[in-house]
Amino acid sequence: MRHLRAFAAFWYDFLVDDRPVLFLGPIAALVIVWLTTNAGMPGPAAGLLLFALVAGVGGASIVWAIRR
Repeated sequence: MRHLRAFAAFWYDFLVDDRPVLFLGPIAALVIVWLTTNAGMPGPAAGLLLFALVAGVGGASIVWAIRR
């Protein structure tokens, strides 16, 4: 059990650490793009939307870090 807890703690620190927004933001962006693609959005537009959403999450994270 101790090894499983250490394994989970490693992956949490590696993926999430102190910025959960940078972990959850791109996942939410992928879900949004998947939903819009299933609704009929063309592929190139979905790619641009994904880029914009992920860049927005990164930019927002930088702004929040600078404000602190």
